Amino acid sequence: METCGLTAEYNPFHRGHARQLELIRETFGRDVGIVVCLSGPFCQHGVPAMLDKGERANIALSHGADLVIELPQAFALASAERFAEGAIGILRSTGVVRHIAYGSEYPEGRNAICEAAEFLADEPEELYDNILDGIRDGKGFAASRSDAVAGLTGNARHKAILEAPNSILAVEYEKALRKQRRETEDSGTDDNATSHEIETIALPLFDKQIQSSTAVRRVVSWAKYRTSEDVSGSTYSLLEVFRHLSSVLTHDSAAAVMKALAEGRGLVTEEMIASSLLLSPHFRDVEALKEINGMQGGLAERLCGVLRDDPLNVLRHGERTHDQEISLPYDRFIREMATRTHPASRVRRAILASAFNIRNDDTALCHDDPQYIRVLGFTRRGRRLLSFMRHTAALPVLMSASDARSLETESARRQAKLDLYAQAWWNHFASLHDVDEFKRSAIILK
Repeated sequence: METCGLTAEYNPFHRGHARQLELIRETFGRDVGIVVCLSGPFCQHGVPAMLDKGERANIALSHGADLVIELPQAFALASAERFAEGAIGILRSTGVVRHIAYGSEYPEGRNAICEAAEFLADEPEELYDNILDGIRDGKGFAASRSDAVAGLTGNARHKAILEAPNSILAVEYEKALRKQRRETEDSGTDDNATSHEIETIALPLFDKQIQSSTAVRRVVSWAKYRTSEDVSGSTYSLLEVFRHLSSVLTHDSAAAVMKALAEGRGLVTEEMIASSLLLSPHFRDVEALKEINGMQGGLAERLCGVLRDDPLNVLRHGERTHDQEISLPYDRFIREMATRTHPASRVRRAILASAFNIRNDDTALCHDDPQYIRVLGFTRRGRRLLSFMRHTAALPVLMSASDARSLETESARRQAKLDLYAQAWWNHFASLHDVDEFKRSAIILK
């Protein structure tokens, strides 16, 4: 059976995502097995998943995915590099994935993406010297890296690729593949799960500007915010939300969001968790905060300076501006804290790391490889893939959270514990107090 894996957040699942799954099937044939590595309750940009991972997995299965596995929270809430390393590591460890697809702003430029990844994987010393020079000149890390790579390779296209969000991840996927392949070769291991060659394909983003998950989350966040706050002059209604969602999301994805909004449960936005995030005791102790992953480089000092005395003051007054742009308190606070050195997504991730007490010295969460494969759902074709994985997988395959009790290493148990804690946190804010993660079983779509 031909197989193709991809990494996704589906936050939320929109028509562009559906089209990508269709294109994979058109490329490899109707019988291709599609494996999706899906982020859990919190995502790489440092925001909560709007819908539960089970809901998102079910929608993905309905639109062509065959097997959905979870990217552990230790990787889903990390830098682009570690996010990609975790996703690629899990997909390779299944032993059944033969191709990996990713979206890019430059799908026709796959060769340039691979060249940039190869160059970065080699880690030339002059690259880091040039990056440091750029940072000293006042540039952020991303801009310094893109300039350095383009300058050293002599390929101006590398600069554009390394400044486009999806293409940055594409480069990280390719880089992770190369580094993990070299590690396998150097170790002399020849297990079926990780020794086979994996080919990659770049997919277009399909009207990314129109079908922006970020824009959808902003609209839904505003709708949720105005139901819990007295927002003067706001005429934003659920009808407006539905009109926006129906033009962007697939029908089942839009229906899931609207159902959660109407019922007042099963949906989380970052404004809903903002006060709990900023009330973390770490923000009263700058030395303790500096031990949290992502809080280095002066970020801990700046956050403590703002939040130490009255952390909730920064969350007052959301509004729609004169040009009808949506301005929400937490989002505005993050943007005020963001700098070239600490972009908004890094600030968001660092604040969540504080809430989850993810420390720099926690090897399992910040340095170790993925330790297990958690199955969220599968189709009939996915069941066949799972049967193959019993013989090919290089990691334990968990069909439910309760299976984590049998994990043997401390690193595996630590990663699983964070998954459970993050899910419990998400369930609390989604008003799913009656949901027990240990009773969640894999979805079977017949």
